[in-house]
Amino acid sequence: MQLCRLLCVSAIVASALQTRRAAQQRQPTRRPANFLESFAEAFANPPLSAPRARPEAADELQRLVTDGWNGARVDADRCSQLIDALASMGGPFDASDLGGGLWLALHSRGPVPKWQKNQELLKVFGVRNRAGQTYFPKDKRVENYGEVVGNLVTFGAEGTFALPAGPLRAPCDLPVEIAAGGLTVFGKRFELPIAGPGLVRVLYHDSTMRIFESPLTSQDKWEESGLVVVQVRESAVIN
Repeated sequence: MQLCRLLCVSAIVASALQTRRAAQQRQPTRRPANFLESFAEAFANPPLSAPRARPEAADELQRLVTDGWNGARVDADRCSQLIDALASMGGPFDASDLGGGLWLALHSRGPVPKWQKNQELLKVFGVRNRAGQTYFPKDKRVENYGEVVGNLVTFGAEGTFALPAGPLRAPCDLPVEIAAGGLTVFGKRFELPIAGPGLVRVLYHDSTMRIFESPLTSQDKWEESGLVVVQVRESAVIN
């Protein structure tokens, strides 16, 4: 008798659970009653933020100047338009992106700097002299590098720089203090009287390309006021 009662109770419980499960499956998904309720739900459960998309102008400019490094004719007018477009956008960037090895100077606008004259010195003979900068954000150091006869004869200058307070956002200025410089010939360095303050204006910066401006003429006139330079991370240019 007790066994029959237990079987009956079990059957009733199983039936009730099955009925409840079916009702839950048939229940329609609740929708917000109005716009305010929908907005409140979205605010309470915000979507994951998407990474900042790279502007198409940056992709095009990097492609143009990289092709120029590889021997293609560079459309200077188009590069200038893209530089102005990116400079007007500005935007945030990470201090860590300043580093990561040598960044090659692939294009310039304005007064031709001395390093570019050296860079193009043996171009007619097919020699591609590299010029660029290496920043060390952690130590606040910067190294300028330029080749005259490949890596057999090179120019270098070393110094420090300062970062503005708070999150970095272009455009912004980086004060620079050059401490020493010299010419290295077949591994032997000859010191040159190069030292003094400078200023770099970051017009645009992302993880592989940046645009710098020289608002001031350097004391040795290595770079003159108004110079704009497009630099690309060397690893993105030379595989």
